[in-house]
Amino acid sequence: MKLDAKTQKAVNDWWREHGDTGYKPDWGKIKLSASNTREHNMRVCEICISLLEMGVPFATEARLNCGVRPDIIAPTHVKPIIEVLWSESNEDFLRTKSHKYPTVLQGKWILHNAEWDYDVKLIM
Repeated sequence: MKLDAKTQKAVNDWWREHGDTGYKPDWGKIKLSASNTREHNMRVCEICISLLEMGVPFATEARLNCGVRPDIIAPTHVKPIIEVLWSESNEDFLRTKSHKYPTVLQGKWILHNAEWDYDVKLIM
């Protein structure tokens, strides 16, 4: 994914602030985990294809400096963290995982239930 200089700077700055610098994300590439369900992985792909079509830089399975590994990070998107939920509800995520994110990223996520029909508007 080729980015203009301004967007590349925004991505780099975001990653320097929030990313685990011992880990280099593959921007614009989809990485899947065999430990996730097929439905979860398919939804990650659908979302990433939408981001790619919109020209939004993204990475999957990227480790943040707080130790969290969100499904998708999209530093220049309206909310830079996208979590795909399959076996958990929004409430489960908020109760068990949200506290792991630093204060500056609290609430800057989109929680997307993979059981719903996909609509790109759900990630906007």
